[in-house]
Amino acid sequence: MKLSLIIPVYNVEQYVGRCLQSCLSQSHVKAEDYELVIVNDGTLDNSMAIVGEMTHDCANVSVISQHNQGLSAARNAGLKAAKGEYVWFVDSDDWIAEDCLHSILERLEQTKVDVLQLQYRNVYTDDMPCDEHYATIDGIVSGKSLLVTNCYFTAVPFMIYRRELLLTHQLFFYPGIYHEDNEFKPKVIYLADSCASYDKIAYNYYKGNANSITARLKLKNGTDLFIVMNSLFRFVEEHHVVGKCQRAFYTQIGFAMRIVLRTLKEVSPEDAAILIGMMRDNRHLLKCLCKASNMKVRLGGILMSLNLPLGLKVYKSFF
Repeated sequence: MKLSLIIPVYNVEQYVGRCLQSCLSQSHVKAEDYELVIVNDGTLDNSMAIVGEMTHDCANVSVISQHNQGLSAARNAGLKAAKGEYVWFVDSDDWIAEDCLHSILERLEQTKVDVLQLQYRNVYTDDMPCDEHYATIDGIVSGKSLLVTNCYFTAVPFMIYRRELLLTHQLFFYPGIYHEDNEFKPKVIYLADSCASYDKIAYNYYKGNANSITARLKLKNGTDLFIVMNSLFRFVEEHHVVGKCQRAFYTQIGFAMRIVLRTLKEVSPEDAAILIGMMRDNRHLLKCLCKASNMKVRLGGILMSLNLPLGLKVYKSFF
């Protein structure tokens, strides 16, 4: 089997039918070429009844059920159960493009890469126009080259990954945190031997779900980002990442710090004080920013290292 689509399900009864329909109605592709691994993460609504109704006679669909453990644990469970040579993590409030699987499978067979970059469309509610995003790769490049030339990584569903790469390097999602994509993707790309792109829109990213993790800013969003930043910092140390790749990782840490600063505006003064205290306790991360490849991140890191209150004001103005 070539491809496993891993779909976590938790309280998405409004959306899961659209997601499944997009995956099951693909033309010019055989059922034995791909599978859907649906992970019931302890959903409390009618989502799994919809799943059962739509997939009861589909031989290429399997369902895993677990107590609610969060998106990372659900993705990890799906990854461990997947049988495909490649895996595609699809969020259940999103949907894939019409009849894209046939040409994606052809592209995977043609390139045999570790990571395939996809193009995606942001879809908003009501009358807001969609916007399309393209991040094409010229030919086949190493993961390290991609890491250096493109530090602005997008969400996990916008790439397809060789399953063996993830399992060999034990690249699983950090459980129980927000922003798990920020922690996962830089490591995968660094360790990938080869990357290419599928240059058509393949994924519809729904931005209108008010219950989604990315739609909520709270203290945990900020504190979890320190977990993300420290995980990336440890990866750099443990894998002896140097040079341009090291600077690219430090830029990722800088972008995570930018989200912390955004979170400061959304929380209470008491919670903001907690986040600022965490910055003081993690000065090694501020030093990383000083070595980032992005100039704004680098300058912000220098200023915050010298004078945290002043540096915070300047860093906010950069972004």
